[in-house]
Formats: sequence, structure tokens, C-alpha cells
Amino acid sequence: MLLIASIQDFRKREVPDSISYILIVGTLLLSFTYSIAYNTISNLIYIPLSILLLFGFSYFMYLLGQWGGGDVKLMLGLSFAFTSLNIFSDKSFIALFINILLFGGIYGLIGTIIFGIIKINKLRKYLKKYDAPFFIASAAIIILSVILVPFPINVFIAVGMFMIFSIRFVFLVANNLMYIQEKVSKLTQGDWLAESPKDENGKKIIPERNTGLTNTDIQKLKEKGIKEVIIKIGLPFVPGIFFAVLITVLLGNPFLQLFSVL
Repeated sequence: MLLIASIQDFRKREVPDSISYILIVGTLLLSFTYSIAYNTISNLIYIPLSILLLFGFSYFMYLLGQWGGGDVKLMLGLSFAFTSLNIFSDKSFIALFINILLFGGIYGLIGTIIFGIIKINKLRKYLKKYDAPFFIASAAIIILSVILVPFPINVFIAVGMFMIFSIRFVFLVANNLMYIQEKVSKLTQGDWLAESPKDENGKKIIPERNTGLTNTDIQKLKEKGIKEVIIKIGLPFVPGIFFAVLITVLLGNPFLQLFSVL
């Protein structure tokens, strides 16, 4: 389900509700089936905590305008799937949550950088005079530190410089390239409006919301005869969630494993 959702998120910037509902119902049934098969409720005890952490966090991100509604529904399904018998296991919902923050963040960072490189011709006109020298100097410091500085100091220098470079690059991409002109006829619920069109009296037809457009908003734009609007686009994050789930299932949680060793 997450693989299908990831493909849909890339292609259409949305996840069909049917995929989310199949994941939610399927994982919930599997949890109860396990409980009945082994005559135990121990696997159900932590479901409230799992929902609170995974679903609660995703809903908070939704309210901030960082995640879409489809992401939230998928996380509800995952909160039923990762109800480990041991919450300190490196395959529990806590382990998954840490992996989503860590590997989802890495996915988002690298994905945004790749997006900026692909759109570099458009990005050039937004560069300041100091940006090009800064990027070249950052790359030179990373390469020279890896070659000349002994391990593990070189790793800290290279990662630190990469993060400083990334912050500036991601800022440029997010503030200048993550907008598109979209036909009102193609808008879907949850699309983020960057700038609301105004009516004949100069008043905004609909407010800009972190939670995105509603079907009522879209209908109102159509009634006012608006043909196109500017909407904000974000990097599809469902693939990041999918990546974090794969890491958790196959490898567990590297952070918790390292913590256990220490």
C-alpha cells in the first residue's frame, strides 16, 4: 500500500483515500487476528500510545501545513501496524517514529536539492552575488577535508559544511521554485493556495490556509469564474515514510541499536 501510495504521490501529488482506508482497515484486522490467534491482548496494549505518537505527530504537521491529509491517514494505519510487544524494540512504533524523523528528513533534504539542481536554470535568477562563491567554497571545503583531514574529524567537517550549504540551497528552492500555476479545474482538496485571487471589490475570495483548499473553496473559485491560481507544491513525502518503514522492517532502528551498544 505504501509503494502504491508513493507512486500516486509522485504522479498526482495526492494519495487516494481508498489506499489509506485499505491500509488502516488491513493493519487493524491483522492486529486483532494476531491477538485472537495467540490468545493474547499484549500486542494491543500499546495501540493508544502508537496512535498518539504517529498519528498525533502527523496531524500536527498537517495543521502546520507541512504534510497533506493523505500522509496523516497513512500514519494512522502505521500506528496499528507497529504495535510491538516491546516498545523499546528497534522495530516498535517508537523506532519507526525516529526513523521517519531521521531518514524522512534525509529524503526531504536530498530530494529538495535534486529538485533544485534539475531546475537550476530557473534558480539562477534568484541567486545573490555571494551564492555561487559560497557554493563553490562549500564544495571545496568538503572535498579537501575528506582528502586531507584525518578520520573522524573530516566526517564532522564535511557533514557540517554540507548542512550549512543545504540550508541556503533549500531556502532558495523552497521560496522560489515550489510554486506552480494551476487550472482551477484541476485543483483537488488539500492543494495549498499561495495567493488567493480577489473579487471585484478587491476582497480575497477564499483565505489561504495551512490545511489547504476544501471542496467548497474550489467550488467558490469556479463560481467566481477564476481560471487559474498559484499553488504551493511540496516534495511528495509518502516516499520518505515508505523509506523509513523499509529501514525499520529490514534493519530496525540504527539509532536505538547504537544507543544499546553504548
